[in-house]
Amino acid sequence: CSFLEIYREQVTDLLDATTLNLQLREDQHRGVYVEKLTEPVISSREEAFDVLLRGLQQRRTGSTHMNERSSRSHAVFTITLEMHQARDGISSRQITRLNLVDLAGSE
Repeated sequence: CSFLEIYREQVTDLLDATTLNLQLREDQHRGVYVEKLTEPVISSREEAFDVLLRGLQQRRTGSTHMNERSSRSHAVFTITLEMHQARDGISSRQITRLNLVDLAGSE
């Protein structure tokens, strides 16, 4: 999984506060991705929830008339599921991604 924030056109890794202004890249096999983004391997929903909470603590928020803790940035939490299968001597791999997106000021 991974967790990133877009604030004032800069991409930040919410799981590693030392990485600022990450770059978007495009690859023929991976598609569009964020270079140097932390992607811890998790094996349970509890671990995924812990990663989500850790990243949420790094979000930029402020108060508005509508919401005391309004997000000031866009955020994308991505869970990547990989399934490996072997049948009749042929192995295959299937990758699925679930992107949870919070848009700034969308409350």
